[in-house]
Amino acid sequence: MPEWVGVTALTWLESTGVDIIRYAVFAIGIWLVLWVLLRRVMRPRKIREATPPARQLIVEFLVSLRSIAVFSTVGLIMFGLESVGLLPGPAIAAGWGAWWFAASLILMIVAHDTYFYWTHRLIHDRRLFRRFHRRHHRSNNPSPFTAYSFDLSEAAVNALFVPLWMITVPTVWEVLGLFMLHQIARNTIGHSGYEIMPARRNGRPLIDWITTPTHHDIHHAEAGWNYGLYFTWWDRLMGTEHPEYHARYAAAARQSTLNVGAAAKVAAIVAALGAAALPPPSEAQAANSLAGDWATPGIGAVVRLGPCGGGANELCGSLVWVWDPATIKPGRLNKTMLSGFILRDGRWRDGTLVNPADGNTYQGEIWLDGAVLRLKGCSWVFCDEQVWRRLSDLPQPLVD
Repeated sequence: MPEWVGVTALTWLESTGVDIIRYAVFAIGIWLVLWVLLRRVMRPRKIREATPPARQLIVEFLVSLRSIAVFSTVGLIMFGLESVGLLPGPAIAAGWGAWWFAASLILMIVAHDTYFYWTHRLIHDRRLFRRFHRRHHRSNNPSPFTAYSFDLSEAAVNALFVPLWMITVPTVWEVLGLFMLHQIARNTIGHSGYEIMPARRNGRPLIDWITTPTHHDIHHAEAGWNYGLYFTWWDRLMGTEHPEYHARYAAAARQSTLNVGAAAKVAAIVAALGAAALPPPSEAQAANSLAGDWATPGIGAVVRLGPCGGGANELCGSLVWVWDPATIKPGRLNKTMLSGFILRDGRWRDGTLVNPADGNTYQGEIWLDGAVLRLKGCSWVFCDEQVWRRLSDLPQPLVD
């Protein structure tokens, strides 16, 4: 066997090994952190109630190894082209300085998003879907391991971007390495099944032009929408962003840990209400008239509020009913859930909220917004909001 064959095989194995390690670090790492270590903490931000079965995760991992082999083969060809003088771009770019290093990385990410959007839409054509994209969409409920779970033909289409870029745009190899890290990080996070992107107070994504896990999760659930990989602008420009994207994102990102599974209950209540209008806000309500029973989203629980401690200007609350007792710590029912809130400038501030699911405490504030009560709880720099309604305001069939 010629020596160059052995050298090439060894180089391919080394390259494949590096790519597998990079994939495993992100895919297994995100699975371990979100699905295992922080499972209880992140449960309210789980996009879907159902969890993919273990068999799906194993198949996805094994199929991903096949895709990595395709990527590594393309990478080996590129190194071969450079070694024979047919890929001068990296050497040219090395002399263009740090400014081009940063610019080429940004441009490469933006160009890849464009390439992905249009090739992704192309392989959704019914004449190509079964041959190119069916394997990936067998993961209707995705996991971090779905990121590289491709048919061989789709893996080849995805791999083709890098040589096209490297041939046409002078780019150093270090930029390619950073691009690959960004690509696998965003890909595994986008398939993670948990909404980790922060939200604004109005429920919109903090950076709305960046795709969120919810954005891509919708694509797996309803394949005709949300083709973008990193950014939302192509979907919005071409009218392919799901019309309910922001509502579904808000349901995942703004769920409070006070109510496990609230999103599913909210969906059930919306279906029951149909087109019925909710009771209109009462302008006569004031910030100091909160005494009574309040329902949390999805009627997951009922909290009884009333004055405490120093009197009318101090507000407390106790958990008096919960939809599913298994979702709270034993002994939390009929215990204080809110305490120490002082009325100041129209809001109840400086109080403490106790999460009945795990007993953790949060600093927060409460205020009336028309007929609804808004709560904001913070732990360090991480905050979340929730909306409650008076139990007496709910349509009678929901509370019987």
